[in-house]
Amino acid sequence: MSQPLENVFVLDLSRAVAGPLCTMLLGDMGARVVKIEEAGGDEARSWGPPFAGEDSTYFLGLNRNKESAVVDLKNAGDLAFVQRIAARADIVVENFRPGVAARLGLGYEALRSLRQGLIYGSVSGFGQEGPDKDRPAYDLIVQAASGLMYTSSAKVSFPIADVLASLYLHQGLLGALYRRQLTGEGAYVDVSLLDSVLAAMSPLTAASLMAGIDPKPAGAAHANIVPYQVFDCREGRVSVGVTNERIWERFCGALGREDWLRDERYKTNILRNTNRGALLTELEPLFLEKPATAWEAILRAAEVPCSAVRTVGEALADPAVRSVWTLEDGLPVFGNPMRMSGHEPPMRAVPKRGEQTEALRLEFA
Repeated sequence: MSQPLENVFVLDLSRAVAGPLCTMLLGDMGARVVKIEEAGGDEARSWGPPFAGEDSTYFLGLNRNKESAVVDLKNAGDLAFVQRIAARADIVVENFRPGVAARLGLGYEALRSLRQGLIYGSVSGFGQEGPDKDRPAYDLIVQAASGLMYTSSAKVSFPIADVLASLYLHQGLLGALYRRQLTGEGAYVDVSLLDSVLAAMSPLTAASLMAGIDPKPAGAAHANIVPYQVFDCREGRVSVGVTNERIWERFCGALGREDWLRDERYKTNILRNTNRGALLTELEPLFLEKPATAWEAILRAAEVPCSAVRTVGEALADPAVRSVWTLEDGLPVFGNPMRMSGHEPPMRAVPKRGEQTEALRLEFA
């Protein structure tokens, strides 16, 4: 079966999360991806426990459908080897600190002189230009710097800044690839973690930019919709989303509080926002009367959007989950959630560190 990115060749100079996730998604659509690692390997290989074999599960979840070559980028011969690969690549992805790739001889200007129509993607913490371009950044730092941690009252439990930047970079590379088919022109795609988080926080950034309102911490609640939050139950917690008046009517019926439909304080979402404190004072003890699973059953029967707060393992056991893959070596991974008619994604194993080094040296001699 043909692949959407069949015959697209990607040189992956990235490590950790944001770059590798992006290139893995390209590999999932059939692109050939060659990952360059320095002697110690991608640092994420050691981000454990847990481990599956010699590599961390963290790394294994980000690097399927790739080949790996180990090089010393300070060695002239190895650098020339990587440049020869770049001369045949359609896409190059890197997430060095700004300026490092250029100093190594692997920056956009150097590589596009070797490959007409090259598409080059860079992902960094604070952008390739500006006062903070040299500032070191990890997901934790950007969650704090963006306002996400403040408004959420907590750190998000996975590297959301890296993931969002990766998805925006992936989108940009595919757009550039399509434009190249029309014009023959390459492109430089620059994405920062900070901008990516702020873009994804659109309702909050819009409130600040358009209305001059600096969003306050909301925790597990929504700043604009009531009730749209997590409630403590007799056992566990349950999330509930009441986003319009039709759902509000069903919600009140499920809770046996049809009187709220006649309460002027709660007639509309705007009024419920105004009277949030009074409504929560009534709701919170009500939810403590039953376990979360019981409330989920009651609310689902009334077609009210809800879910008990589950563990990851419980979520993966849900029959609604469709994207658990088994790679060719038997490793189970959570795959690409995108489904495209006429496309079966490749299931190539995650490469061992430097597994294809010698074969690639022969191919690009």
